[in-house]
Amino acid sequence: MQDIHGILPPVQVGFDPVIFKTILIVSGVAAILILLFFLIKKLWKKKNSNNLKLLPEPLCAYEAALKQLDLLLQNLVHDPRLFYFDLSAILRNYIGRSFNINAIEMTSQEFIKHINFLDIDKKIKKEISNFLNLSDSFKYAGIIPEKEQADKDLLLIKDTICEIEKELSRQREAKERVREHGQEQTEKIGSTQ
Repeated sequence: MQDIHGILPPVQVGFDPVIFKTILIVSGVAAILILLFFLIKKLWKKKNSNNLKLLPEPLCAYEAALKQLDLLLQNLVHDPRLFYFDLSAILRNYIGRSFNINAIEMTSQEFIKHINFLDIDKKIKKEISNFLNLSDSFKYAGIIPEKEQADKDLLLIKDTICEIEKELSRQREAKERVREHGQEQTEKIGSTQ
């Protein structure tokens, strides 16, 4: 007689419960880690955003120019050449920002040509071109101006900037009146129809 051998164990069909539990545990841990990561990131941003200090609003062109002129006036003029570089840079910055031109990058001659196309008084244009020609001789030719000349030019530029700003304000007010008048006309036409 032959020995009887045991029957093979039953074959499992479908998912193995141990593998299914392992996958479920691993995915649950991964989800918790991702959730913790985003929670920590959000808290970190909130903590850092409270420490941020907002930058002040930049000054308008007119206020910035007046502030720079006051600083230039307070500092003693040790080097007239540097004084005229600073003074012409203040003027160029103001006109560049006010009329949206790249005045700092222009030569004096190019700047004078652009000024002639701007909508400002001819007297102001003439004063600016005279100042630029005079300051170029101080900046590049080595001519040393007298202290009174530097003070006079500083006041000239301050007055020029103030005059340009007054003229720009009048132009803005005129445009505003025209725009308001146009809106009134549009409303009248709309109400009659």
